[in-house]
Amino acid sequence: MMNAIRFHRKGPPEVLQYEMIDRPVPGVGHVLCRVRATGVNYADVMKRAGDSYPIPVELPFIPGAEAVVEIVESGEGVDPGLIGQRAVVFPGASCYADYVVVPTNRVYRLPERLDDEQALALFGQGTTAGIMLRQSTRMAKGDVVLIQAAAGGVGLVAVQLAKAWGAGAVIGCASTPEKRALVKEYGADLVVDYNKPGWTEDVRAFTGGRGVDIVLEMTGGQIAEECFDLMAMFGRSVVFGSVSEQSWLLDTGRLAHRSLSVAGFWTRPHLDNPVLFESMLAEFADLIEEGKLKVHLGGRWPLSQAAKAHAAIESRTATGKQILVPDSVFS
Repeated sequence: MMNAIRFHRKGPPEVLQYEMIDRPVPGVGHVLCRVRATGVNYADVMKRAGDSYPIPVELPFIPGAEAVVEIVESGEGVDPGLIGQRAVVFPGASCYADYVVVPTNRVYRLPERLDDEQALALFGQGTTAGIMLRQSTRMAKGDVVLIQAAAGGVGLVAVQLAKAWGAGAVIGCASTPEKRALVKEYGADLVVDYNKPGWTEDVRAFTGGRGVDIVLEMTGGQIAEECFDLMAMFGRSVVFGSVSEQSWLLDTGRLAHRSLSVAGFWTRPHLDNPVLFESMLAEFADLIEEGKLKVHLGGRWPLSQAAKAHAAIESRTATGKQILVPDSVFS
């Protein structure tokens, strides 16, 4: 038996139930892992709250896409040498629990230099920021980068990576004075309140009227439209969420005269490339040692209080990475 968080119906954070259920058994090509720490992501909130997540959820459901684990048992066809290793895993679900079963192609080696909580923050949100900047937008030295929700888990890492990788300037968007102060502390050159009327004029003034080269877009609605208008010639925008749950309807005819690009990003298609994730985590460890990257842990909760972590994210009061730790080891 083991403890786990499940929901039997969709709804507010209170539908998350702390329950005792059977411990899973690893099958062919899988390993059983003891969870050391689990990441809480906005996707977990979407799955719990309603039907906006693109993959259907079968009830009852255990959330939790990724965790740092110790491998304790191997299934048939798996190298038993994996037992005892610490790793980060991404089964896509079921990590809000004391144990999780994971296919071996979703097990990623961790640099010893990263502790559990650093690894969680950098595996999910960090690699999202890194892949979007490097691959989706092809960030070049000197680019002006605008980052929405810059006080969140992805945003704070993106601010630092853009600076470390040679951005000409980084503009962070955040909704409260406290969040804007945090984004400034983490290295943004300009921080704006994108809920304030006329905020785009502050960006235009800062860039001398030129606009921005890159937008990391995850708000949707009117904010997405305003950011699109800020894009300079050859600008690139990558959409990785829509926290406003408002649609952004783009007339593609508007792309041509400024040679603009709009792309989408989802982590899952990249997950079967372990070299990408492991090499990026190693690079992040180097940046931490060089003082160019720091991890902001926004909240650390016992597993039984997962509803509080969800409420913090859903209310948009959370900053940085939210983490759940099994109650048996939480301190």
